[in-house]
Amino acid sequence: MTVRALAVAVWLGSAPPVRSIRWLDGALKAASKFGGATAVAAGDPTWLDLAADRASRLGLASVGVPTDLQLDYLGWAQVMAGVSRQLGATTILVDEASRPERFAEVAAIAELCDAAQLTHVVAIAPEAATIHASRIAGTLLQTVRIHGPAVIGVRISGPPIDEYPTPTPSASMRRLELTALGLDPAVLGHRALPPRATQEPRRSVERVAEHLAVHMAPPRSAKDGFGARGPRSGKDGKDGKDIGGAAGVKDTGGAGSAKDAKDA
Repeated sequence: MTVRALAVAVWLGSAPPVRSIRWLDGALKAASKFGGATAVAAGDPTWLDLAADRASRLGLASVGVPTDLQLDYLGWAQVMAGVSRQLGATTILVDEASRPERFAEVAAIAELCDAAQLTHVVAIAPEAATIHASRIAGTLLQTVRIHGPAVIGVRISGPPIDEYPTPTPSASMRRLELTALGLDPAVLGHRALPPRATQEPRRSVERVAEHLAVHMAPPRSAKDGFGARGPRSGKDGKDGKDIGGAAGVKDTGGAGSAKDAKDA
């Protein structure tokens, strides 16, 4: 009985590692254990050249999706799912350690590809149509056997590396446009991330002060017409007394009214 070989692709993401490049090399090294695996990257040309260079050093074919879009994890998951359909890949490895957003991409790609998902994998070994994977679960090390389509997030580091040569434009990388993947750039642009603010983040004290200022009553000024003894009802006289108040004005109608009441 002939066992069908696994069709494997490794998703390197849309930007170079924020940590050491050894995590990128580790994911490619894990993919090289599968015969005929393909490295996939998306983004600007500089990053695609770097991904192609590191993949070629391990004898892996590479596919790049050139785009200047800055997407969220759901947007990049759609790109990788489209590439996997083009390649016919049923097993997808994800370089989960190089950038923090890759962890969320594992689940998103698995949902789009209708595949199982596995994260925090630190060791992987194929055996015919079965994949043996070891993953970290808290303080435990679990061993899992995988059958069928799966998306696997790997956290495997390569050998230590201090520096690497600047990659040259790759002629071996196969380029696929978004339209070739069945994706409309205008529609996919709705998954674009908002531009980052250019202003410096405010300190905690400034944020608290701004919050309190909203709930504090504004200070009263002399224009509001309120003095120390309450509201005034008239203008000041020459001697500074308030001639409009009750103490400064005689009620001329009050005495007459009182007299009328006595006569009655």
